Amino acid sequence: MSRTESSEPEESSFVHLFNTALRDLRSYLRRTLRHDGDADEVAQEAMLRIWNARETVRMETARPLLFRIAGNLAIDRLREHQRWRFTELADDAPSSNHPLADNALTETISAERIVAAREELATVEAAIAALPENCRTALVRSRIDGLKHAEVAEEMGISKSMVEKHVAEAVYRLSLARRRP
Repeated sequence: MSRTESSEPEESSFVHLFNTALRDLRSYLRRTLRHDGDADEVAQEAMLRIWNARETVRMETARPLLFRIAGNLAIDRLREHQRWRFTELADDAPSSNHPLADNALTETISAERIVAAREELATVEAAIAALPENCRTALVRSRIDGLKHAEVAEEMGISKSMVEKHVAEAVYRLSLARRRP
């Protein structure tokens, strides 16, 4: 049997999955990501990953896996946007590679809002600096630098669960600091 003959059932099963799941997948991703362009890109990437795994995945039952892959990719996309927000709040003006640089919203940000954002950034920076060293390191390496908890644990020489506890403690302390007048 040639490769062409054996791939035809895979292709028709994939096409069926694509046709039956794509609308729901895009809808789910648009609710999660709140941006049509990101939702379409993540949906396409998830479908591509399913196609690339076609030799080990049964297409007839791949819908839950497709949504799991898309959900994980969406989380990665949200984390990426979060990192952009942290690094760009400190900038004096939006740079040309800012995710909203093309958007007219960047031109209408009031001076008061910019000052308030800078004050909030200073508050957050001070709160981060006041964290215990392990909490600060775990928070910065995982939430700002984007490392996985397992990578941070290895780097710090502690367990993954301890990293999770340090990050949770840091987030709690930061939330308290932001509430204070």
